[in-house]
Amino acid sequence: MYPAIILVSFGVSWAIQDVIAPVLSAKMSSAYRSLSPKDRVDWNNRLLSSCASIVLGALAVYGFLRDSGLKPDVVRYESPYMKVACAIVVGYAIADLIIIAVRYRHLATPLMILHHVITAATCIVCGLMSPLAHFYGNMQLLAELSNPLLHLRRLLTLSGWSYASPPHVMTSLAFMTTFFLVRVATIPICWYGWVYLLMPQPEYGRAEYATAWRIAIALGIVLHVLYLYWFYTICLMAKRSVESLRKEVKKK
Repeated sequence: MYPAIILVSFGVSWAIQDVIAPVLSAKMSSAYRSLSPKDRVDWNNRLLSSCASIVLGALAVYGFLRDSGLKPDVVRYESPYMKVACAIVVGYAIADLIIIAVRYRHLATPLMILHHVITAATCIVCGLMSPLAHFYGNMQLLAELSNPLLHLRRLLTLSGWSYASPPHVMTSLAFMTTFFLVRVATIPICWYGWVYLLMPQPEYGRAEYATAWRIAIALGIVLHVLYLYWFYTICLMAKRSVESLRKEVKKK
């Protein structure tokens, strides 16, 4: 079932990027019709990422609400919600990496490529291939809920809204808050649970799990460092937006 979900996710992701987003945006947004080809590619890709993030975030929330097996002290448990979400991530990430490779000059950002590779590898190794620590994997999927606001901020810019405009400032502050709640605030919760609730379990030390644990910990550290770096840059951008709005208000 999961290979089929990966293929469907791959196909739908490509269709959103090259068919659905361009057609709907051209019909619904005059700003989109006036964009350069490069900015249209960026716009379409951000709609794709937003769609994927909404689906994955919803699955993560639903999993925590409905799946009683997702507990921080459970070493081995296969969550069907987590595995479906991981399959969707793998299909989307592969599609987006190919899209980035094809349109390298328009979309390529090294950190985003690194993020996609790490996320896909984590989902394959720790989500689909190994039924280990799915609570923490689902927590990582919950982080996707911040992405739509990131992309909305860029879409506002492409639509002609200045950084000092109230919609842009409100979106920047909402994005900073959401990013903190789902990506930064969860970091100590994740590592506390892993060290003090998961590792003491007798099953944690089984030899056949050693490789998976090493990969999960290494990838988790890299992701969390990226989150902290991104949060720092997000705070700086939000600060600049607020300062720009204050200057505009004083001029009036």
